[in-house]
Amino acid sequence: MNAVEDIRDLIRACREENDMDSKLLLFELIRKMLVDSTGKDMRIPSLLTDDFINSALDRIRH
Repeated sequence: MNAVEDIRDLIRACREENDMDSKLLLFELIRKMLVDSTGKDMRIPSLLTDDFINSALDRIRH
């Protein structure tokens, strides 16, 4: 698998995760992989919500 496929799989898993702690861990892993592969980071609010994570995943996917 390559990094893009790995990130797609993690996005899918993150979307399907119901436990917020697990979802946050997956989101942070996705974010770290994107920073490592692109050198760009995204702005993250101090309070992370399920809606923010899902919106961010939509932006990442496109």
